[in-house]
Amino acid sequence: MSWGEPADAAQPSDAAGAVPPPYPAGGPVPYELARSALPAPVEDPAPYHRLFRTGPRYAWWRPLVAVALFGVFFLVASVIVAVIWFIIAFATDDVDFTTVSDQNALLAHLSDTSNPLSLGYLLVSVAIMLPCVPLAMLCAGLRPVGLRHSVTFRLRWGWMLWCAIPALAITVANVGLSFVPLAFGETLEPVPVDAGVFVASVVIILLLVPLQSAAEEYVFRGLIMQTLGAWVRPVWIGIVLSTIIFTVGHTQYELWGMLSVAVMGAGFAIVTWRTGGLEAAIALHVVNNVISFLLLASGVLGTTVMSSEGSTVLAPLIQLVFTVGYLAWVEWGARRRGIARVRELASGAPA
Repeated sequence: MSWGEPADAAQPSDAAGAVPPPYPAGGPVPYELARSALPAPVEDPAPYHRLFRTGPRYAWWRPLVAVALFGVFFLVASVIVAVIWFIIAFATDDVDFTTVSDQNALLAHLSDTSNPLSLGYLLVSVAIMLPCVPLAMLCAGLRPVGLRHSVTFRLRWGWMLWCAIPALAITVANVGLSFVPLAFGETLEPVPVDAGVFVASVVIILLLVPLQSAAEEYVFRGLIMQTLGAWVRPVWIGIVLSTIIFTVGHTQYELWGMLSVAVMGAGFAIVTWRTGGLEAAIALHVVNNVISFLLLASGVLGTTVMSSEGSTVLAPLIQLVFTVGYLAWVEWGARRRGIARVRELASGAPA
């Protein structure tokens, strides 16, 4: 166009050899507009187990890298914690070479909730998974890391505290049922526990069990379920596989005890899916574990060692009844309180 030529004059066509303009007539498209024009990588709205796919840099291999990095971080942290425990345990004569050389003796020693050092090591060795999850996500490029909490990308504290009410009621009823046989003549001889040791155990339990329980949720119902959900759409696949892995991690129990763990694990996974986040699962897990550890550490159950010895087929069946009761209660509460279950990708807001 020469000087003085009207702005709307015809321009040379591409056929005449003219170089096309670098951008469309309207200029460069803003980033957010261009991003919104891209095809959605996941169904809209997105449920919790599919949130990995909503990230702007999602690729199929990123969840796999996150899981691998989590394993590395957890292994390194576990070795550090174990070395520290061994140093303290030998320095305080809590263990000797005879104990550590016998696998069964060492396992029994570490499972004794009346031993504050063993109890602390047991809980810390699981709690260290908590920071490993977001660190692995960051390194793998799975952002924002807040999506591990819920569809709101944050931990809904008010909702979790509300869930603690049905969790407490269900757990107390479940535990209370185990004492019913005592009313019909069955005896249970408590194990004497030193008062000072018990106080130390109580402090450790109240401080570390919430971290230990939450860590398991962020790994099994968070990282694992969301990794599987990034690859396959049906939620039941993530529920089943995460439950199996969770159960395998509790092989210290006998058959019926492991089945009870499986029932709880499935319940945790289902309630996470139904409520769009980990809060309800964390609430029940924390309440259940705090009460269980306190009872064991007190010696009133006739032992202070974690075990499912003596469990029968009734154990998983009873656990199933109470787990279903919790799911129904939380489902009602979520509907009444309008808890977000999925994330609307078009608006970027939970729904």
